[in-house]
Amino acid sequence: MKHIIAILFLIVFIQSVIHGEADIPERPRVGLVLSGGGAKGLAHIGVLKVLEEIGIPIDYITGTSMGSIVGGLYAIGYRTEDLEHIIDGINWDEVLLDVISRDNISIEEKDDEILYALSLPINRGKIGLPTGLIAGQKISLILSELALSVHHIEDFNQLPIPFRCIATDIERGEVVVLKSGYLPDAIRASMSIPSVFNPIILDGQMLVDGGLLRNFPVSDVIDMGADIVIGIDVGAPLYHKKDLKSLVQIMNQSIALAGIQNMQKERALCDVLIEPDVDKYNLMSFNKADSLIARGEQAARKMLPVLKTLADNLTQFPSGEKILPRTCVDSLFLKKIHVQGLRKVSKKLVLGKLRIKSQTWILPADLTKSMESIYGSGYFERVNYKLEPAGNGVVLFIRVIESNNDVLKFGFHYDSDLKSSVLLNATFRNVMLQGSKLAIDTRMSENEAMKISYFVHTGWQPGFGVGLKYFHESFQVLGYDQEGKLEANYDYASNVGHLELQTIFSNFFSVGVAIQIEQSRLKPIIVPQSYIFGEQEFNYLQLLGFINIDTRNVEYFPTAGMRFYTEGRFIREIDNDIKDLEPLKTIRVKYLDLISLGKRTTLQLGFTGGKIIGDVIPPDFYFYLGGQIQSQKGILPLTGYKFMAITATDAAIFKLGIQYEPWNRVFITFNTNYAKAGLNFQDLYEKEYYWGIGLAVGIDTPVGPIEYSIMKGKEEEDPINFLSIGYKF
Repeated sequence: MKHIIAILFLIVFIQSVIHGEADIPERPRVGLVLSGGGAKGLAHIGVLKVLEEIGIPIDYITGTSMGSIVGGLYAIGYRTEDLEHIIDGINWDEVLLDVISRDNISIEEKDDEILYALSLPINRGKIGLPTGLIAGQKISLILSELALSVHHIEDFNQLPIPFRCIATDIERGEVVVLKSGYLPDAIRASMSIPSVFNPIILDGQMLVDGGLLRNFPVSDVIDMGADIVIGIDVGAPLYHKKDLKSLVQIMNQSIALAGIQNMQKERALCDVLIEPDVDKYNLMSFNKADSLIARGEQAARKMLPVLKTLADNLTQFPSGEKILPRTCVDSLFLKKIHVQGLRKVSKKLVLGKLRIKSQTWILPADLTKSMESIYGSGYFERVNYKLEPAGNGVVLFIRVIESNNDVLKFGFHYDSDLKSSVLLNATFRNVMLQGSKLAIDTRMSENEAMKISYFVHTGWQPGFGVGLKYFHESFQVLGYDQEGKLEANYDYASNVGHLELQTIFSNFFSVGVAIQIEQSRLKPIIVPQSYIFGEQEFNYLQLLGFINIDTRNVEYFPTAGMRFYTEGRFIREIDNDIKDLEPLKTIRVKYLDLISLGKRTTLQLGFTGGKIIGDVIPPDFYFYLGGQIQSQKGILPLTGYKFMAITATDAAIFKLGIQYEPWNRVFITFNTNYAKAGLNFQDLYEKEYYWGIGLAVGIDTPVGPIEYSIMKGKEEEDPINFLSIGYKF
């Protein structure tokens, strides 16, 4: 290898003589080639660390897939120390699952954020399959923020180090060499592993991962002008039949097979070929970043004699070393804002979610968060941005792709109280009005429920929205005597029409008012002999106001944030069986605060309660305490007691819990609650208290949470077992 490098330098010298440049010979140009390989591409960083250490200059870079990410960032000025810091700061679970922080999801979308395990697109009335498991929104925003310093450079030859990345035109089956445009888009296209990430449309071409046809773009760096090529290949080996035991291994094999012949030709063009030992890793081994980087460094150090010879020979030439620009942008002065790509969604909705004004200084992190908020509205398939210099500031171009598809969602839920159910949802955007959302949710079980909602973002400030809703719910109500024994069973059903106006001040705070018309029916099935009423129907007109605050980091097993909800209602009868019913007034409060006690331990402090004021109170407006399910109909969870075991008009429940996460996504929770409840406010002082304790084990799985609890209440003779599987309706 040393002799080959010496011959290369001799050839370069002879060429300079032929061109009359022997007096001032040009330094041979060094090209760096980084292959694709998913997470294994992190080994590139380890090799680069050694190249930096011994002082080998890099003049050109080409990369595919993960190689395009590392190569692109290196080309714009990031060094290996920076890259290691970036990799260490990325939550790969969130990136690979395309998880948008709950802080950046609009508050009216939070309740629907996690309800269903499977989502399928509906296009022109037909149910289809998604083009990829991951939209790639998260990685796109990360790339845009990292590339802030070069947003204005569209010719990749003008980057601090000229750069190319490789993609595949999936329609024509052709290699596409990306050498101009918006750098984050080019990198995102190069890494679009088919069926994993959604394809990217650039200049009318549907682009996916370049590794399908050219995973190791050596010829491209030679075309750029490289005299000496250093190639780093982390491509997947071909597995034997007995080793193809997982989806990831089959995915590796598929990508490797498609470009195997091209790979062999490209490898032969390298002057220095470095092959980190990463065979035991796979495309998704991002949680082993440190080990992969170390493997790259080890492979480079094995080639140290050759690399040092190359470095020493290069020092004989005038350095002409470039001073690399700063890649970190501290703040930006935003002069103007433009929105590109809108067809059906109003510009007011986008700017309302952006919550950034022009003629102000902003931080790059705030810009990324604002893009996530726009995406979190649910109206877009992709949201990105580009900055262009304008005098002493920048112009922000928000680049959106509206979602063309409506969505059909599926889920399953089981719990010990309401039993099993199949959950279905159909969501349609921009129906009749811009910025609208029509959602139909159904719980199919013996305790059925349906919700139809239509919400419109009006664009009025500060974030006013108008909503229409219809609720239907039916379930069995069990009645218990004073000793806790079952004595009655009722069939309950209600239908509610709801019109609301709410202002969404931020992603975690809303205030609203609403008017409701409700019809409910209570039918006795098994009742005590003293019960004298038959089937009863009630009709009400309700006026209500509410405040909703939700800063929890996740819906299930949260470890940070708080939840506060309070509402007040004024209720009047409309032609009820109970005549001359005086108007009712109710107030209800729910509060949960989460306090971190360490990396894996969370203290839970909570309060739930309410009061009903009225001379005659219909059965469906009482508070019912017990069980682990919360409902808008006044059902309040109470650890240690059976579902709806305690009836009250006045209730106060205090909760204390400690949640511990011994392993990732596994939670053990000890909780206790203390309650006072009665049929008037005085009972809160005079009646005995209710007290219960519980221990729960939960697992947060990709298809929904699974939680098992064992509880004991003060009056209960035997422990109560409760099992919940899947997202709650």
